[in-house]
Amino acid sequence: MPKIPLFEQLGKRSTALLKDHAFGRGILMVLAIVVAIVVVSHFFPLSTAVSTALGIFLVSICDLPGNRAAHVANQVVGLLLAVTNVVLIQFTLDIPYLNLLVLPALAFASAYLSVLGKRASLVSFSGLLALVLAYAFPQTGWQILRTALAIAAGGVWFILLNLLFHPLRYRQYRIGLLNDLLRLTANYLALKGAQLRSDTTDEQWPPLIRVHNQISENRKELADYFYATNPDSVARRGESHEGVLFIELVELIELAAAVPLRRAVGRRSAAVLSVADILDEVKDALICVADKSSNFRTAQPEQLRRRLLSLVPEADEEPTDDRNEFHHYLGILIANIDRQLDKLENIQALGEREMQADALVFEPDAYERLRPKINWRGLQDSFTTEDAVFRHSLRLAAVVTLGYLVGQVLGVQNAYWIMLTVVVILRPSYVQSKDRSLERTIGTLIGAALAASVVFLTDSYLVYGIIAAVALPFMFVYLNKDYRIAALFVTLNLVFVYAMLHPSAYTVIAYRIVDTVIGAVLAWLASRFLWPAWERGGITALLGSALLNIRAYLQQESALFRAGKSDGLEYRLARREAFVSLGELDATYERVLREPGGGARQSDRMSDIVTDLHRILSVVAHIGTLLRYTAPSLDQGYVNTLIQELTTELTHCYRLAINESAYVAPPPEAHADELAQFRDARQRETHLTLVLEYEYLRQLTTRLQAHLQSGMSGAVP
Repeated sequence: MPKIPLFEQLGKRSTALLKDHAFGRGILMVLAIVVAIVVVSHFFPLSTAVSTALGIFLVSICDLPGNRAAHVANQVVGLLLAVTNVVLIQFTLDIPYLNLLVLPALAFASAYLSVLGKRASLVSFSGLLALVLAYAFPQTGWQILRTALAIAAGGVWFILLNLLFHPLRYRQYRIGLLNDLLRLTANYLALKGAQLRSDTTDEQWPPLIRVHNQISENRKELADYFYATNPDSVARRGESHEGVLFIELVELIELAAAVPLRRAVGRRSAAVLSVADILDEVKDALICVADKSSNFRTAQPEQLRRRLLSLVPEADEEPTDDRNEFHHYLGILIANIDRQLDKLENIQALGEREMQADALVFEPDAYERLRPKINWRGLQDSFTTEDAVFRHSLRLAAVVTLGYLVGQVLGVQNAYWIMLTVVVILRPSYVQSKDRSLERTIGTLIGAALAASVVFLTDSYLVYGIIAAVALPFMFVYLNKDYRIAALFVTLNLVFVYAMLHPSAYTVIAYRIVDTVIGAVLAWLASRFLWPAWERGGITALLGSALLNIRAYLQQESALFRAGKSDGLEYRLARREAFVSLGELDATYERVLREPGGGARQSDRMSDIVTDLHRILSVVAHIGTLLRYTAPSLDQGYVNTLIQELTTELTHCYRLAINESAYVAPPPEAHADELAQFRDARQRETHLTLVLEYEYLRQLTTRLQAHLQSGMSGAVP
């Protein structure tokens, strides 16, 4: 891909920022706050206007895209919880002992709501912030009611404003996620190309696994959006293009995962290197589609296909076994990339809206089964000290209360900043809390340094107000991308808001640093020593789940083949669960390595096992593409025999993973006769491909079983 000039890069990044849904949410919130303060302060005291702005901020926390009804309901519930927490805290402020009972009770209840899912976790966070910010503006008597009404009015104003911009903002959200998925897929293809060029594939697995996890998260968000929306309304609003593009990308990701990698076959040959170059051009084409470049049709799939087909090896009159194996490997590699080019054609056409997509994208049954639902039973099931969310809620309630007491004892100005830091930093797991503590501290220190520089240069309230307003949208942009930068912008906002209300800005900055450090230390100590939630205890369950889902994926491939279909809901679900569960295992394993004492015990063993699982998933994905695209030429009986054998091997791996000592593996020769007959059919290319993939997968499962049994590293076949 040609190098892009610096100014063009900056222009593209600026455009991408303006199109970012999170940035749009920040702009909408700033607009709502400015209008509310101007209007309310004209009729009421400034404190009422500030309370109105607080209501806008708290409701904006619950602003998660999706179904319109669910979106509004989430904001309304978040507003009700926020108002309730503010009222109860402020009513008990004059009764210290009662306040010390109400504070932890409300903190626990608010935090525990997160067990109900992602939307509920935002409501939970909004409630916790309201709980803490109630200490920032203490009121008494009827002033408490006025504050509550002002917060409610601000929240309702933001909800109404949000509804007005709903169609525009959620199209922006969908397109943003799809563009992210395009770029992640391009990155994944680039890493696959690097694997093809490398003498050893092992070096590329860690970055591949990281990108795989990001893809899984993105796919889950997009799937939740599409499945939460009525299928008829999707067709009416013209979102079918986006749904079809999503499906095409998922298919391309499956093909990318199925790119065959063999260490001993054709490594660094001219043909394989040429295939890797074509993968790079597919990657560039996807990035161009995501960037909406004016020339994003430059990498024409047909041109790439001609280059690809020119690499097909000619048959030898006197072939050797080694050459036959290389020709076979190159053949399946070329077939895989050829199918990727088909997907690229569709993606480019959808990017320019050339392809018609007016029909329903997903079956009505899919919407009915996969529509995100609230699991109310989770409130009861998780109410146990064994549950991570329950323990996190207890820990948070205790540390928020401790932070309040520390602030009172030390007489720290704005002591609620300690509590705010604890609420923002403390996560269910130790590693997440440790990372947040460090990132929050770094971001706060940098933000404080920048704020001090501005205060040194000017005392203009206009400048302070502009910086405080501009900082908010950027805080939303980086909240889930780089928390250090988000903390920097939060610090700038808070410091300059208080600088306009406080005579000494330097004092505000100093207290901000002190309170943040105290809160970060309390959060880290609590995550380490107060009912710690070590994730290494859940590795076995996640490993077993990943194996079961990979097995189910293989079984659904077989079921699809037997039914003579190329696609189906059960197959899509099994495929998604296989990728998502392996991603969850990867992410948890990375955190386990950073737990105290976790790395030394589990690093070597789990690293081999996780890599084995990725290799196995890659081969299973390739078997699936083989069955889907070449089904008519395969014998059902023989295919069923092979799949049954592989399913048995994966079951054996699962039993070993969960330490089921009573399990005895069936004898491997149980299907020896049928397998021998299948091997006799090697003269048919599709039979040859399937049997070689079967043999390779058997090698991988055998090695995984050895790793599960002994924990010793093995050589890569």
